[in-house]
Amino acid sequence: MKKSKIILFVVLIIIIVMGIFYYCKPKDDDKPPEPTKIPEIIYEKNPDVKDPLRIGIPNVNLPPMVMWDKDGNLTGFEIELIAETAKRLGVSYEIVPINTGTEREKLEDDEIDCAFNMMDTGKQRLFYGMTDSYITIPQVVAVYEDSEIKDKNDVKNISVIMSTPAENLADEDKLDIDFTRVSASKDYEKTFEQLRDGYSDAVVCDKTVADYMIKSDEKIKILDENAAEVRYSVAFRQSDEKIMLAVDKTLKDIFSEGILSKLSLKWFGQDYYIKN
Repeated sequence: MKKSKIILFVVLIIIIVMGIFYYCKPKDDDKPPEPTKIPEIIYEKNPDVKDPLRIGIPNVNLPPMVMWDKDGNLTGFEIELIAETAKRLGVSYEIVPINTGTEREKLEDDEIDCAFNMMDTGKQRLFYGMTDSYITIPQVVAVYEDSEIKDKNDVKNISVIMSTPAENLADEDKLDIDFTRVSASKDYEKTFEQLRDGYSDAVVCDKTVADYMIKSDEKIKILDENAAEVRYSVAFRQSDEKIMLAVDKTLKDIFSEGILSKLSLKWFGQDYYIKN
């Protein structure tokens, strides 16, 4: 008798447990929706473009345009734009860091196929095939706190350190400031250290660089008036017109879809995309 009671009790327990599982299991209506999977677009290879495309970067220390991350990899606005461009061209790519001012030599020696992050003042088009300019960056005067320099008119007879783009603009007489003593630098962290330590009175550089440096030192101040603007394009050998036109069209497609504006906002906090 006791044995039958035990069996009955066990059976009841099993029925109760099964009932709990049945009523507690999520119904189809209660399940969270499956995440929408957006298939990655695979673009056909553009027959006019080399694979891999060897891309020269004239300045790999122009944060946040181009810079090294903590793992020793290149990152930044320009790198993401290159990756998107190559994907749409259907080709792989190779980043080739080069010294500023050697773009023409590297192209003529067939060491690179094009140069991104290329300053475009119009003069360069005498020597290169170039895409339309895709982004414009103001050149600003950065000073340290309590500086006596309040506007562009105060930048006279002082020690100014210039970025490479600003230096090139000065050589072409397109920099709207007056100064007599100047030095140039490609090491932006060192440049702003020298500003902080009083080695120089001001730094002329891309506004994006100055904004980036302010994140780590709020004592850096930017004068209200811009000193100039730099437009950036992609440069090619003049004989490589088909490749240039293919890249130019791809960049325009990227622009029209708003991707360039998103990249600009991501890396610079502002939209520097040229809309005209």
